[in-house]
Amino acid sequence: MPIETDILDASDPTQIEQAAALLRQGELVAFPTETVYGLGANGTSAEAVAKIFAAKGRPADNPLILHVGSIEQALPLWQASSLQTQRARTLAAAHWPGALSLVLPAAKFIPTEVTAGLDSVAIRAPAHPIAQALLQQCEFPLAAPSANLSGRPSPTTASHVQKTLGGRITAILDGGPTSVGIESTVLDLRPEQPRILRHGGISASSIEQVIGSLNKLESPADAASPGLRHHHYQPIGIKVELLGAESISDLWDSDSGIACWTELASKLGTRNAPLWVMPDTAAEYAAALYKTLYQIEESGVVKVLVELPPETGEWAAILDRLRRAASSEG
Repeated sequence: MPIETDILDASDPTQIEQAAALLRQGELVAFPTETVYGLGANGTSAEAVAKIFAAKGRPADNPLILHVGSIEQALPLWQASSLQTQRARTLAAAHWPGALSLVLPAAKFIPTEVTAGLDSVAIRAPAHPIAQALLQQCEFPLAAPSANLSGRPSPTTASHVQKTLGGRITAILDGGPTSVGIESTVLDLRPEQPRILRHGGISASSIEQVIGSLNKLESPADAASPGLRHHHYQPIGIKVELLGAESISDLWDSDSGIACWTELASKLGTRNAPLWVMPDTAAEYAAALYKTLYQIEESGVVKVLVELPPETGEWAAILDRLRRAASSEG
């Protein structure tokens, strides 16, 4: 049965306190991070975490990321070796708070609902001041996947959260649009040579500048990261097709929606069907990506043609999200 979802104003400190009180009571509260809005629950409570899976319709074999305020709060949540701890501290000094999640062996008390039965857990410290304020008041880690129905585009505004989770969760803490716009990079620190399990807000080159070269092998199917085992980011009822500029030019007069860069749009001019002109830089594109997917969802088109980004390191996370949005596999 639907419940009433309260919208809390994050500019009011008393409403952040209200959100923290709800989380302490075992309720679900969506809140902003710098990447996307997260669906928060007490990460040490199996009962609270189970509510996340029920609200999202999330498969039980999809692990969650724990959010903390600092590396000192993260360390007791892992069973890490001295080398692993040293690497985690070094990376945290460079990239925390920020869009980097670190995977290490989980402490025994971490609920299996968080780890999806694996022996590891991903942890990050979000950079958003509202997320940090919330964590300070909760005094426990927050399990917080993206605050959307499983498989849908991740939310970058409170209205995106309301669109899919309204009536399913207790409250949404509205802190305005997020800045990074795509999820965190997930880095596995367990192997001797660390590897990226999911590309995201921190680039591989930025990580390699801190700890040296990474393992470039593809992630295995059972990787200890969210977002790898199931389809994601798909606008409901819409086929997403990734094409080069030449192919999109040939289909410019079709009734499909098109998302492309300024150069192609300027060259080909106006069209009768919907057109989304995307930012030219990777950072701006990432910030606009999920907002655009929600706009596509509301446009009435049944197919959207998306101009392929370049296959370079700074675009890796965006390419990953677009390919998953275009996948027809469940």
